[in-house]
Amino acid sequence: MAGTVDAAGHHRTGQPSHTGHWRTVVRGLGELFITSGLVILLFVVYELWWTGFTTQRDQHRLLHTLHNQWAHGVTIKDPPLGSAIAILRIPRLGAHYLFAIVQGTSTADLIKGPGHYPGTAMPGALGNFAVAGHRTTYEHPFYSINRLRVGDPIVIETRTTWFTYTVENIPGTRARFQEIVPPSDTAVSYPVPDQPDPSLAPTQRVLTFTSCNPRYSAAQRIVIHGLLTDAMPKSEGLPPALHGYTIKES
Repeated sequence: MAGTVDAAGHHRTGQPSHTGHWRTVVRGLGELFITSGLVILLFVVYELWWTGFTTQRDQHRLLHTLHNQWAHGVTIKDPPLGSAIAILRIPRLGAHYLFAIVQGTSTADLIKGPGHYPGTAMPGALGNFAVAGHRTTYEHPFYSINRLRVGDPIVIETRTTWFTYTVENIPGTRARFQEIVPPSDTAVSYPVPDQPDPSLAPTQRVLTFTSCNPRYSAAQRIVIHGLLTDAMPKSEGLPPALHGYTIKES
C-alpha cells in the first residue's frame, strides 16, 4: 500500500482523514441549523408582532371612522364587509380591552378584528349575534375567552345604545355558556343556537363567540354564549358593567 513514513517510523497511507470529513459535516449541519433558526425566528416575529401591528393600524382606522359616523348621526343599515359595526368591551379581560367589530368573517375581515357572521342578528336584535375572532396573531382578540364564566358581562356599543350580554347557558336550548365543538359545527350560530333546524324562529337575544381551540390549533372551536340582559341609551351614561372604567375612544 502506498504511503509515507513519519519521523517516528509509523506508516501513513494516502487516504483522507475521517476526522476532517466529519468536521465538514458537522460544520454544514451547524450552518443549516443556524439558518433554520433565523427563518423560524423571523416567522415568529412576523406572526406575533407584525400581524399585531397591522391589526392595530386597521383598528385605529375603523374606530376613527365609526366614531365619525356616529358623531354625524349615521347608522349604516347594510354595512359592507370589512367595515366596523360596533365596539366590543369585555370587563373580565381588562379595563383596556376594546375592539371594533367588523362585518364579515373572511380571512381579510378577521385580520382587522373580530368579525360578525353575516346573516346573523345585529347587536341587540332578536336572534343570535354571532362573532368570530383570532386567539393568536392579529392582536388575538379572543385569546382569553376561555376565562369567561357564567355571569360575566359583555358590552356592545352602537351609535345610540349600550347592549350588555351576560355569559350563561341559553334557556330552552342545548347551548351551554362554553362549548368545545368541531369546526364543522355551524349550529352554534343558528338563530336558536345548537338546534338542528336553522329556520327555527328565535325568541331570545343571544350572543355567540367562536374561535380556534386550543389556542395554536384549528382542530376545534371554542364557543361562548350569552343572553342580552340590558339595553341602555348612551345618553344616560355608562352601563353598570362599565362603571369605574375610563372609556377609550380609539
